Amino acid sequence: MMTAKKYKLASDTLKAYGTWKIFTHAKADGDAVGSSTALYTAGKNLGKNVSWINPDEILPDTYKYLSGYDAHVMCQEFVFNPEPDVLYVFLDCSNETRGTSGFEAWKNLNAVNIDHHEDNSKFAKINCVDGRASSTCEMLYRVFKAGGWEITKEIAECLYTGIWTDTGGFSFSNTSLLTHVVAAELFELGVEPARMSDLIMQNKTQSDFLLWSRAMSRVKLFGPENIFGITFLRASDFEETGADSTGTEGLSSLFMTIRGVKLISTITEYPGGGAIKLSIRSREGSPFGAGEFARTLGGGGHERAAGGKLECSIDDAMEVLENLIMQKYHECVSSD
Repeated sequence: MMTAKKYKLASDTLKAYGTWKIFTHAKADGDAVGSSTALYTAGKNLGKNVSWINPDEILPDTYKYLSGYDAHVMCQEFVFNPEPDVLYVFLDCSNETRGTSGFEAWKNLNAVNIDHHEDNSKFAKINCVDGRASSTCEMLYRVFKAGGWEITKEIAECLYTGIWTDTGGFSFSNTSLLTHVVAAELFELGVEPARMSDLIMQNKTQSDFLLWSRAMSRVKLFGPENIFGITFLRASDFEETGADSTGTEGLSSLFMTIRGVKLISTITEYPGGGAIKLSIRSREGSPFGAGEFARTLGGGGHERAAGGKLECSIDDAMEVLENLIMQKYHECVSSD
């Protein structure tokens, strides 16, 4: 359980180092970008030497309004050295393998891990982890408050972005009373909710919608009363629509608006090759959560939002995933 003392420890540790190297997970979402830009901006305001590192070549330009967005540095593999004045900070990473590779927990490097994933492996020297928090941004706000940091309007907007996106605009079950309290305090710091909703939601390109229309046309519902859904995108879909790899941001959440659907997954073959990626979403009433299912595939995440991979071709992916979902469903039913 996270206590005020643990938040204060994370805050004091950050203040004690002159150089911060911030890392977050691959295919960064609103919470990852929001928390990284918030900490980057706060560090710069404190006069720290700050770097923000991530394996993504590009970030979703939905979030380009955030302070520090352009500071992102793409790096697939990093050399982590035990330097006395360098602190490695991991944000929204359930384990050390989700983003830039190279970190080895056994080396006991000076590292802080701030995260809200239930399955966090607590790989750092200092772990500020709470699976009940709505988002890493909510946790980072509490770190700032515990240390009496100045939270400017720019930082507040970064934090609010992460909270808004990870709670689905305060509609998901991870939204707590504390989440609303934090949001209210961010309003007092200058955040304008209507403006922020416009920036977050009204920011899709025509190419994104052409890409989404292809995924929409391929949705297949199945299972008892059609509570499960799957769809897919090929690498060629990105090329033909002009969308980039960030164009899928928010797509799986859109499919959760289909009446009766309790769990859905978007299968994506990204340009450039690599494993077939899964974006999984679930809601209350599903026989199993998104995170639980993702972990059976070697992935991870939250019980309502998670990700995984498939070791098959995109041509076989729909059939393979449907079979895996139904297998998991029958396992759940038989164990009741």
